Amino acid sequence: MPAYLSWADDGQVCRITRTDLARELDPSEKGMLSYTLGQAMCQIFAETQLSVRFFMHVARYASAYGLTFTPGDSRADFFGERTSGGYVVAEAKGRSGCLTSNLRKAMEIQKRTVKTIGGDIPKIAYASAVDFPSPRGAMRLTAIDPDEAAPNAIDLPVDPDRHILAYYAPFLDAFAHQQPQLLGDYVVASFATLGVTLGVLAPVLQRVERASRRDHIPGLRNDILRLLDRHTPRQDRTLNSDGTLFATDWTLPQVDRLRPGRQGRDELPNSLHQAYRSTDEGDAWREQSAMEGDIEWRDLPRASGLMPGIFPLSDGDLLDG
Repeated sequence: MPAYLSWADDGQVCRITRTDLARELDPSEKGMLSYTLGQAMCQIFAETQLSVRFFMHVARYASAYGLTFTPGDSRADFFGERTSGGYVVAEAKGRSGCLTSNLRKAMEIQKRTVKTIGGDIPKIAYASAVDFPSPRGAMRLTAIDPDEAAPNAIDLPVDPDRHILAYYAPFLDAFAHQQPQLLGDYVVASFATLGVTLGVLAPVLQRVERASRRDHIPGLRNDILRLLDRHTPRQDRTLNSDGTLFATDWTLPQVDRLRPGRQGRDELPNSLHQAYRSTDEGDAWREQSAMEGDIEWRDLPRASGLMPGIFPLSDGDLLDG
């Protein structure tokens, strides 16, 4: 993405434009870029404008639990749950050029393709399209919420507990292939070659792992919601309302990365660990003992050194100069 996009953020508005390299891509490459942007911005819109969490591709849930759909039936791409209650379904589109009037009209008359989710009618069902109105102009997102369901709209037999398990399962996969560490209240893993650090709130991870390994699935959704109610994410785009953490270090070369102050060698890691704490010391989950097979997060090594977006450099380099 940094090769194809540039962005400017003045604190109020973030403008995303294409680089010269993106404008020179061949049609199939532009199609892939547009597809990726359409999917990503559909989710960002859902989370920031509609207060949706646990937003996940329908195909991921379907593949996890063996759901099949009638050939030829269209369906939305994503579904998730609003923090205020009720499901949202969304379909994502992307265009390398300008959104045509024909596509906009098609979106306006398009019918809802999902009738119910787990027996409940979705609160919101929208289609979104990302486009670039001019060659060097900023990216734009158009979202339209159709009023009526299509005659062949499908019912998604979603189980709320299994939805949550499928949503968090990729973190279990990530930690199985990378040594997890403890950063404040979060279990994190660093993928330095990708410039990415992933994390999830420790008690959330422990409960999800218990559901995955010990088949303790009943009650999972309610347990996770109770844990998240105690969680206060920082407003810095690193910590999310679903108890996950995603940090990147994609923008600056190694020698120019921000060095966060000149604190003492012991003081800096402690202050960063404290910054990633989101719950009170007295919370009950801190006293809960691990069950057999659980990640015992208290025994994990404390995060330090190279963690993209969090610890940008090694401890020595971070504090020198």
